[in-house]
Amino acid sequence: METYLNRMKEDYDQLVPELSLDYQKLKLYMYLRKGKKGMVLKESNAVELCSRYICEGYMGLMKAMEEGEVLKEIFKESDVAFDFKSYWKGKKTKSYLLCLTDVVYFEVSKKSESDLIRNFPEFTRLGLAINHRLLERLSRRSSIKGMGIHKGYRKFLQIFPGIDQIISQNKIASYFGCTARTVRSVQREFRDWES
Repeated sequence: METYLNRMKEDYDQLVPELSLDYQKLKLYMYLRKGKKGMVLKESNAVELCSRYICEGYMGLMKAMEEGEVLKEIFKESDVAFDFKSYWKGKKTKSYLLCLTDVVYFEVSKKSESDLIRNFPEFTRLGLAINHRLLERLSRRSSIKGMGIHKGYRKFLQIFPGIDQIISQNKIASYFGCTARTVRSVQREFRDWES
């Protein structure tokens, strides 16, 4: 746990360098967890009760649709992963959180997060910085999706290194809102261009 806690501290110290926080206090409020590829961390038609700081691996926010499952968001190391809509509104959604790879993460319940801020208000500023970074990252990723796969694929791979070897062409297609055939074509062009 200490190794992952130290990595998280380094990450958050860069995020808010002027803060000097005792990260050992966080141990009282979060749990180090591991998930296997394919494991569902938050079920569809359930309320999201936790947020997860990813130490290693990739997670995906999926949504079951009539035409199949859709990959709505991808989360990587140093991201906070959760079903936002369900978490903030306290309501069930059709989205579910899936381990795209084996993952290691810290899990914090909504109640524990509130208790932490109430008992140690110095963490409030860090919480705001984490939320701001999350919104920036999601906005950047959304703009890449909005570019379409032809223009956005290179940046997609820069943000998520190796993701094309981890998830299927169908999942990539659902992320970009295109067909698996288009994904194959773009991947072929990309490989040819790199050669």
